[in-house]
Amino acid sequence: MFIKINKMILLSLIIVILFSCSNNTNSSLNNSSNEPSKTNESTAEIANNNTNNKTLVIDKDYGKGSKDVVIFSTNDTLASFNENLSVASIKYYYDHFDKEENFTTLVDTGNFSVGSLEAEKSKGKVSIEIMNAVGYDIVVPGSYEFNYGIDTFYENMNMLKSNVVCCNIYDINKKTFPFLPYVIYKYDDLKIAFVGVTSPEALLLKDNYEKFFDENGEQLIYFFEDETGEALYRQVQTAVDTAKEEGADKVILLSHLGIEGITERWTTTRVIANTKDIDAVIDGHSMEVLDSGLMVNKVGAFIPLVQAGSNYKYVGAINITKEDYIYPAIMRERSINKKDEQFQQIVDEIIDKYK
Repeated sequence: MFIKINKMILLSLIIVILFSCSNNTNSSLNNSSNEPSKTNESTAEIANNNTNNKTLVIDKDYGKGSKDVVIFSTNDTLASFNENLSVASIKYYYDHFDKEENFTTLVDTGNFSVGSLEAEKSKGKVSIEIMNAVGYDIVVPGSYEFNYGIDTFYENMNMLKSNVVCCNIYDINKKTFPFLPYVIYKYDDLKIAFVGVTSPEALLLKDNYEKFFDENGEQLIYFFEDETGEALYRQVQTAVDTAKEEGADKVILLSHLGIEGITERWTTTRVIANTKDIDAVIDGHSMEVLDSGLMVNKVGAFIPLVQAGSNYKYVGAINITKEDYIYPAIMRERSINKKDEQFQQIVDEIIDKYK
């Protein structure tokens, strides 16, 4: 459109561009910059810092031999331990699953800290204690985990015995990522990386917004949120690429992002459409029941996904067969119909502490 640009106009354009990349005391939700409000680091520099948090490969004495890998999952359980399938029934099913023919792992993709009076009274600690008793392997923080404030959030996450993974939570004050972006589990000769991601919608929850800012209006936590979604896509891709470089044969995205009713640029659908080398997704946040859909990634590959509703109504599963096929599934009441009564007593005792 413009044939000539004089030096003054060019200088002005450069100043505008530089200014748009500088610090901003407002939430990055309100502008098109990818930068967190209270740091001099660029988004690229922050992402590169996270690649230094490489994790050791975990081999939980899975044993040897050609077996399927079955990754069981819960999401949006909302502290409803005795509802629907119940956590005691899920514990029984997981513990008695055929481990002679399968390697098994149990994960949760967030929103476990709220939902009951006991959860409110304990500021989420009742959920942490029960999840530790269950023996979850990997956990991704959900948006509701921030409901009791950032200090309590960190305290609760540190209480978890599980591996907590998330590639897109950045502490602006500390200039650090509090969690590993991924963890690699070794099943015989197969290495699977579990990359965690938490929805930037945590910033938008009612009564939560102010918790992410200090008394001067400076943002405290950066979720790689921007007006386009590109910052989030790049951060997830960085974690995936680093995991692959570290030797992961497959990558599972543990996604607290969701699909329906979610800010479009931050949905799992959009993240998958803008990334590659993710082999399957275990989703949460939107509380849907999904096990038959396939998402299309950046290079046109079909990616299986599972999301197991909410409130322990279902258990999700990703089955990676020894023939290298990947199948998503939902476990329902007809499969999970026996309860671990001894574990139920443990659950009841933990809950009673906070009544």
